[in-house]
Amino acid sequence: MRGAVKVEQRGKTSSIAIYARISRDDNGENYESIENQRDMLLDHVSKKGLGNVYDVYMDDNVSGSAFERPGLDRLKEDILRGRVDMVVMKDLSRLGRNNAKTLQMIDFFEENGVRVLTADGRYDSLVDNDMVGIETWVNERYVRDISRKIRSALRFKIQKGEYLGRAPFGCKKSISQRNRLVVDESEAYIVRLIYELYLSGLGYTAIANYLNENGYEAPKNSGWNRITVRRILCSRVYTGDTVQGVSEKVSFKSKKTRRLPENEWVITEKTHEAIISKEIYNQAQDIRKYRSGGRKIRGRIRHILNGIIRCGDCGSSMYARKRRNGTAYVCGNYCRNGSARCTSHFIYEHEVVGPICRELIKLISVEADLKYLEQQIHNTAGGRNGICGISEQLEAGRRQQEMLYRDRLEGRISGQLFERMNAQIEKRLSVLESELERQKRKKSMAGSISSLLGTVLARLERMEITNEMVCAAVQSVTVYDKAVMIDFKY
Repeated sequence: MRGAVKVEQRGKTSSIAIYARISRDDNGENYESIENQRDMLLDHVSKKGLGNVYDVYMDDNVSGSAFERPGLDRLKEDILRGRVDMVVMKDLSRLGRNNAKTLQMIDFFEENGVRVLTADGRYDSLVDNDMVGIETWVNERYVRDISRKIRSALRFKIQKGEYLGRAPFGCKKSISQRNRLVVDESEAYIVRLIYELYLSGLGYTAIANYLNENGYEAPKNSGWNRITVRRILCSRVYTGDTVQGVSEKVSFKSKKTRRLPENEWVITEKTHEAIISKEIYNQAQDIRKYRSGGRKIRGRIRHILNGIIRCGDCGSSMYARKRRNGTAYVCGNYCRNGSARCTSHFIYEHEVVGPICRELIKLISVEADLKYLEQQIHNTAGGRNGICGISEQLEAGRRQQEMLYRDRLEGRISGQLFERMNAQIEKRLSVLESELERQKRKKSMAGSISSLLGTVLARLERMEITNEMVCAAVQSVTVYDKAVMIDFKY
């Protein structure tokens, strides 16, 4: 903060740099503001007659274990330019709590002819250099101990099922219970839609494109991408379980983190309401085992039939091979061991993909199935739990509330009874309004589903099918010498 205090011209006396630092890792010691620490040091310099203050250098709320600090960097620059020959600070822990780096910093001061003085009277580099290593070691042990205590406290909270940090998309923090998640219906329906689309055969990128094209709100309003979709599909939190402690800092001296093995994660079951069932979540994870979303895996491309195509004679997986007329598949046993073990069972990819696409087109084009889908959407509006039924219940609840107000005004019920009954009605109305909003969003998806089916049909007609789509619809493809058996899941 250059210019925060009056700066005197450098004279023949010492040109002094005031250095102040505070941070949250100082625990109970952090009872003062950075400005109070600065003023105390200025007063100390004045009373001791140490010299003229060249400038004040401050690092507010910066950890003592880190040495990349704006204030400290500026101080080093001014020392190298010969503008400072004494540094005054509250105590050595203000310089740092990393033993090795603090000693390196003190060596830097000494090499540039700068005297270091602490206001607590415990260190003066002119007389105390031989003992400085012990004090800096103590300072490091302090912050190491604080770091260990903080980790222990956080882990205890996690084990109790508290959710620390920002609530995931689809959830929000409870107002009544500290660090507890509750469902946020304004986002949760999108999470359910993502799982539905994934189980229907679409991959991460296709789902992201669909959500963007149809204007669905994304986390932090940053737009949908395959990474965001994958993160939601991989998160067990949507089943009602809390999963935390998946990573930790490498050291209290470093900002780097490392991912822990799964057996060290802290998992607490049934801590909040689920957005999707565990059955749906497990189905999605099973599909993920067979998919790669077009990414390279260990140097190989995930081809359309990878994971499901096998040799009908020896049972070996078929290997994809690039040929002049397109991708082909060859028996893996034949590739490894030659004709002594099996024949090639050579087949082009399009010879298998064509029948799969035609069968899927017939499957999703069946008129009865489309009518059933339309009926399911129409049913959303009917029945007691549909839009009409909920609207009627809301209207009845509001009439009941009006009658209650009239009874109170006319003195037929006491104020205490009115408050209790009105609170119950308000709670019921709030639940009904939330459910009505959810049903309306569900109904609005009718057009989206129809649009999605049209998109899928167009892709199938162009034979633009992915490994994700094939794995979702086909159990296995078995290639014999003169025939191919395609086993569909439906």
